[in-house]
Amino acid sequence: MKRLLPFILFLIVGVSFFLRLYGIFNNHPFWVDEFSSANQARYILKYGLSVFTNPNIYFESHNITTHFLVATFFKLFGQYEWSARLPFVIIGSFIPLAVFFLSRYIFNTKTAIVAALLTTFSYFEIVWSRQARGYILFQLLVLIAMLLYLRLTEKQNKSISAYTVFSFVIILGILTHSLFYILLITLILHFILFNYPLFKIWFKKPWIYFVLFFLIAISYGTGFLNNLRADYSLGFLLTNNFWYYHSFLWREYGLITFLGFVGLTIGLLTRRRFVSLIVLYIFINLIFLSFFFQPYVSRYLLPIFPHILIGMAYSITHISELFMSNLKSKKNMLLNSIMPVLLTLFVIINGYKFVTKPKSFYSVNHDFREIAIIDYDQIYNLIKEKGELEKGKTMIVDTWWDRLYWYLGQDYSPVYAFRWMNEKGYVNGLPKSTPFIINSKGEKIIPKTNNVRLISNLADFKKAMSKYPKGFIFIDDSSLPHEVIEYAEKKLKKEIYLDHYSLDDNPYSIWPATLYSWGIK
Repeated sequence: MKRLLPFILFLIVGVSFFLRLYGIFNNHPFWVDEFSSANQARYILKYGLSVFTNPNIYFESHNITTHFLVATFFKLFGQYEWSARLPFVIIGSFIPLAVFFLSRYIFNTKTAIVAALLTTFSYFEIVWSRQARGYILFQLLVLIAMLLYLRLTEKQNKSISAYTVFSFVIILGILTHSLFYILLITLILHFILFNYPLFKIWFKKPWIYFVLFFLIAISYGTGFLNNLRADYSLGFLLTNNFWYYHSFLWREYGLITFLGFVGLTIGLLTRRRFVSLIVLYIFINLIFLSFFFQPYVSRYLLPIFPHILIGMAYSITHISELFMSNLKSKKNMLLNSIMPVLLTLFVIINGYKFVTKPKSFYSVNHDFREIAIIDYDQIYNLIKEKGELEKGKTMIVDTWWDRLYWYLGQDYSPVYAFRWMNEKGYVNGLPKSTPFIINSKGEKIIPKTNNVRLISNLADFKKAMSKYPKGFIFIDDSSLPHEVIEYAEKKLKKEIYLDHYSLDDNPYSIWPATLYSWGIK
């Protein structure tokens, strides 16, 4: 097994990369957050490091690494959907490898191979390795940070370079996603529980305060803390999303979740110090997402998903060892070595949540209908064809300006956003309100959006229409101000209606969206 291990790992990474890369060059349309990633990357290419201080644009400081990666690949390969997604395809291909090393450190090689296989073929892992968002990078950094932490806290001889690498990973994690703080809380709690005497010694050393000061300075200097407070202030209001995540983990991923928690429970009995870190991280994540964080979408479970697969892998390994425990011949010893792999391949081949044949398109709605996906290319190709945009006299209204800018460029001027102004309630856990200022012309301007004007009621819409004899309004959300929607339905020309992306494998993933126009031949 040891001699074959490098070949096995190379094969796992190769298969992982193939499954994630296949069909990506077809340039399937972005979805809402991917449009945001692309727009942020364009800001970086246009303004450089001044994006952090430019008062005229909004830069998402809690996704810094994601946007710089996308910008880098835009610079290298051009601005296409596939080039925005490619860095995460590459990163996602190494997630099984990271899972392998963490699993082997905690358990054994057999469990590690099984965990890597489950991760390689997992639909959930594959689909989020193909999106132009940083969730998969966040996941990789969590796995690496956990492994480094366990190594640092167990071994007696530690070098400055080991601490430096660990600190660098922590900084990258913070700059990648603010939920990385949950991992930091987990590491601190775990360290206190198992290393309280060492914990006191650490905080007597000057370097630890230097590291803490550096982390705070980086967060403050990039505007990260301000964005964290603005974007996640809702997180401190009690909510109840337990039902949602319960449905995902138990109804959709019942077998994986059951075997995962069985394996982690057994692991607590045999490898308590190591497995308790995983269990604590899963527990804190689920508590925070279920009861303290308003938005609820399944992708927020990505950081804990590899750990559930690791638990599942240990269950499979343990079951196979129990089955083979009474067989002691050399032939059966060989079978004992490969039995966990055979059981894993059986689960993968027969499992609904695993992929054995590459797909051109993996749907983020495969499990739950959560994210609007239609063929936005059709919408904007029609706008470009009929709109005479080069004259700059065609008004465009969209519900998401990052989408509009992706197709028309960040310098297109007659741009309006159809949004809520200050309504009660939430949509997917987010408030139905839009900040704005009033300019000298009496128009509502959304700050830091390159002068995007706000339409929040029918009066706003009619006032804007009076300035532009030609225009389009794209409506893809029925919860938006109804008087504008009703006016468009009755008074404007319906250009095209779409409600489903043809390659989406979830038949319930219906997203009604209509493009209306006026003054267009």
